[in-house]
Amino acid sequence: MSWTSEAEGGREFNIGQYALPDLRFSFQMCGTHWRQVTTGWSYPKHDHALFELNYVMEGEQLMSVEGKNHLQGAGDLMLLAPGCRHGSRIGRSPSMTYFCLHFDIDDDALYGCVASLGSAIFGADSELNAALKPELERLSRLCGGEADSVPEKLEVRASLLRILLELCRHSLDRAGSGGSAIPPPRGQPEAARLLRERYALEKKIEDFLLDPGAGERLSDRSLFPPFQWVGLFSVMVPDREFWGKPDRFLAKMLLDDALSGFGISAVAAGEQLLTAVLFTDGHSVPPLEEYAAGCRRLLERKLNEPVRLGMGGVAASPSELKRLYRQSLSRLGLQESYGPPPNFDFVNRTVRLALLALESEYDDSGLSLGTLAAKLGLTPNYMSALFTAETGHTFTWHLTRIRMDRACGLLQDTALKVHQIARRVGYADAAYFSRCFKSAIGVSPAAYRAGRNPH
Repeated sequence: MSWTSEAEGGREFNIGQYALPDLRFSFQMCGTHWRQVTTGWSYPKHDHALFELNYVMEGEQLMSVEGKNHLQGAGDLMLLAPGCRHGSRIGRSPSMTYFCLHFDIDDDALYGCVASLGSAIFGADSELNAALKPELERLSRLCGGEADSVPEKLEVRASLLRILLELCRHSLDRAGSGGSAIPPPRGQPEAARLLRERYALEKKIEDFLLDPGAGERLSDRSLFPPFQWVGLFSVMVPDREFWGKPDRFLAKMLLDDALSGFGISAVAAGEQLLTAVLFTDGHSVPPLEEYAAGCRRLLERKLNEPVRLGMGGVAASPSELKRLYRQSLSRLGLQESYGPPPNFDFVNRTVRLALLALESEYDDSGLSLGTLAAKLGLTPNYMSALFTAETGHTFTWHLTRIRMDRACGLLQDTALKVHQIARRVGYADAAYFSRCFKSAIGVSPAAYRAGRNPH
């Protein structure tokens, strides 16, 4: 029985009651970076459907916004409204460092509140700048690292929420002091809606491709735009340092733009590569190799970096995406990988206990979310939610990661038969183990052993 079905309990004793309407909103950050440049640098005029905060940390920047020029000195902040055309170049200083934050808000009231500020420059001594400066500088520092630990991820989110709060507070204060009134909530621009649809599709594809426990389950065509064919290819810049630079975001945008004329695309970001998925509704098979080769040439020209291309291929069903993805990785000389075990030092104590139990009991074929939850005195639903919320991955992902890691070790270091290894890592059915292994690692257990022991 849910809590809502029991909500009428005790109503006869109420003297009065009130409620707020249900509320849900989302915040999207993308392409956020800091950059240091020298004499001669410029960024061409462009527009996008995102809000942008551009904060100069040192030097001078000349910003052109809708044909009007603004000079930003150290500490000055520029707010750019969605859709405004803007470009920038270094000023008279020998060098310039800036921090740029792009964001979107999927909520009519909050969107209208921030949009009412328009595009404006705020001096280093302005009240809004004083409120935002600590958060912008904190985020700029986090740009220098991976920001992958749980505390850093929380720090990024906390700073973003404070920035949104201060922008809305400034808008309300300005309206209250006789400035421009905040427009009433209304429909948001079509460009913002389309952008959110693209990001939602990218998230769906990214979660599926990068989740080793996903198997081949993504087969419901209603989850995707209407299509006849789905194609996939991956691109990789060999220089690992490239992936921590702003050009990573540029590469993603270049791929999206290049593929937009051929269908509906989604670009999933991996640790060292980008994977493009293209949905087309034509009856003939799309010339994906031609599209991919054009994208490769475009990236090499714009990024001035060598780009490697891994062709996945074309299929008629979304259930084939995993196979296409594995093929693209194989042609790049890569394979799906769980990577090093995540750092769970800061997760919920109950989840840490659960992870320790998985490490010690993974060989039990009867181990399940239900049995583990019962052992810890929790419901399976709550246990499942804890795993996902605290670690970013499901119970199944963690159990599979541990079992596959142990299986790889046994295949490499022992002469045990596959069915014996299957039992040792918790699989009663050797055929099912082999299917899971191939889905997760990309090759069969026998092929993995042969590859690791060529002699």
